Amino acid sequence: MNFWGRTRRNHALEHASIGLMLNRPLANAIHAGYSIPMGFFVLGDVPTDTVRKASQQALERMQHGEGELAISPFCGTNMVVASGLSTLGVLLALRFSGGGPLGWMRSFSNVMWALMLSRPLGRMVQRRYTTSADVKGMSINTVSRHAMGKFVVHWVSTSFSL
Repeated sequence: MNFWGRTRRNHALEHASIGLMLNRPLANAIHAGYSIPMGFFVLGDVPTDTVRKASQQALERMQHGEGELAISPFCGTNMVVASGLSTLGVLLALRFSGGGPLGWMRSFSNVMWALMLSRPLGRMVQRRYTTSADVKGMSINTVSRHAMGKFVVHWVSTSFSL
């Protein structure tokens, strides 16, 4: 499996794991996640055992058909889609309506449309390009905690059998 395929699957597992942790009492301690081909990071001061259990449960649930766990409303992909559509909307409004009051009103209107469209489009982009719920043959190797003062990161190492 290639670099991008591994990253997409880790990204899906990261979403599912964090999604399960958000339903627990320490949910406000989770700040973000970040995926790479060898695993993913969970940024936030949560117990290591919580990360381990949530990641294992997420993997098992996804392997049993709960692929929707891979899609997150908090994903950075959604922000990129919203930013891109908003920028395009402003540029088009200013280009075709000028920089006066009409251009700025149309820019504002276009940004509102872009933000409304970004939700379903962000989910679609996640589903098709940035995550993959196909986690067959995936396993979790280790979950380790790394603290730098008050900044805590968990590393979840994964592997794939082909």
